[in-house]
Amino acid sequence: MTNKLPDIVSVVFSFLNENTEYAVLRNYEGLPYHNNSRDIDIAIEKKEWIKIRKPLVDLIQQCGWKIVTYLQSDRLQTLVCGIVREDNTVDLVQFDFFYHTSVFGLVLVENKDFLKHRVFNGEIYHVDKSYEFLDKYMYDRAVGAPYPDKYKHTRECAENEFVVKEHVQQVFGFDDLANCDKASKMANLAAVLKWNFKRFGLGAISNMLCFEYHHIKNYLCSNTGFSIGFTGPDGSGKTTVIDLLIDSLGDVFRKAHKYYHFRPSLFGNLGEVAHSAGLKKDVDRNYSDPHRGGKTGILSSLFRLGYYSIDYILGFWTKVKSETRISRLVIFDRYYTDIICDSRRTRIYLNPKFLYWFGKLFIPSLDYNILLTASTDTILSRKQELDKAGIEAINSKIEYLKTKKGYKKILNEGTPQEAACQILDYIFNEQHMKNIKRIK
Repeated sequence: MTNKLPDIVSVVFSFLNENTEYAVLRNYEGLPYHNNSRDIDIAIEKKEWIKIRKPLVDLIQQCGWKIVTYLQSDRLQTLVCGIVREDNTVDLVQFDFFYHTSVFGLVLVENKDFLKHRVFNGEIYHVDKSYEFLDKYMYDRAVGAPYPDKYKHTRECAENEFVVKEHVQQVFGFDDLANCDKASKMANLAAVLKWNFKRFGLGAISNMLCFEYHHIKNYLCSNTGFSIGFTGPDGSGKTTVIDLLIDSLGDVFRKAHKYYHFRPSLFGNLGEVAHSAGLKKDVDRNYSDPHRGGKTGILSSLFRLGYYSIDYILGFWTKVKSETRISRLVIFDRYYTDIICDSRRTRIYLNPKFLYWFGKLFIPSLDYNILLTASTDTILSRKQELDKAGIEAINSKIEYLKTKKGYKKILNEGTPQEAACQILDYIFNEQHMKNIKRIK
């Protein structure tokens, strides 16, 4: 069963049909109206993409859509387009525009071959079966992966074609695919490297350097994916809103996201670590009561802050950056902001202003920090076991943070879907403004 696509897909393909040469690489059946994939892969020459990029993005904006994520690498550019509608529904579509099929900067199939063998089905241009197979097969063998069984029919249609056998022999050096299937990743990469120098000369070095440049830049800058942290009192509806938010993002982010609670958790719970080290005799594991601990002094609070800070810093670079360097989403149900807002939960009883400035100086910031809350009466009606003073203490710190850059207060007084869409509308607009500057 295929998914019905929003009208923006037809608009984009009408524009492409009139303005450039392109070819959809796979899962093209049903386009531009239906599709069973999370993204649409399109082959286009780099010079052509540069020529149409600005007018295409202008067209997407005119249709009311936002550029939610924008990835630029050595081999492709990705546009994830999103819209939050007035009826609180959300649509996302991902377009991947490929310059060539490659790995680590080594070209496997050139786009001129895709475009030379493209087919028009009355609505869109797509590659023929031979090159649909080659695109996936060449990449999988270069990274040491088997060709997926779900594309078995495509292989059966194409593997005996002369153009397929010729290309595999030229690049990998095998006369038949059976031997290529058995070859190791290193053997195939060595053959690809040799073919690239033969085909492109010193240009092969330029291609590999271009790959390294974009790989490092995307890791350090994280301009592609994004991260969201949620903070608020118990009863504010964080878990429900987060679940709805992820569900609203559909296939584009359903598998392309990571979820964490409070911190990256490179290290264990502080009490458990102290118990394992013999520094603490007993551990209170009544996790159903997050406010069970007694009040701590300044030294204990500073020690806890230091322990968690190391986890935030190291965990950000190893767990968060590795996802947001590409067009992926990282979500925290509570982050460092929770240390500022909920002293009883973290048992860090330090001045909120000190904690804010400490975090600003030392703790890696998420892209978006959502302060999700509701009135005291609303929260008490949802969770009667909470106390009024505790809720008001957290809300007072939320009022302090909401004026700071990077924080957004959201009142969850209506339905959770309304709150989730309000958050997505805010993030989509912020992402769009960032990405438009990068694209143009």
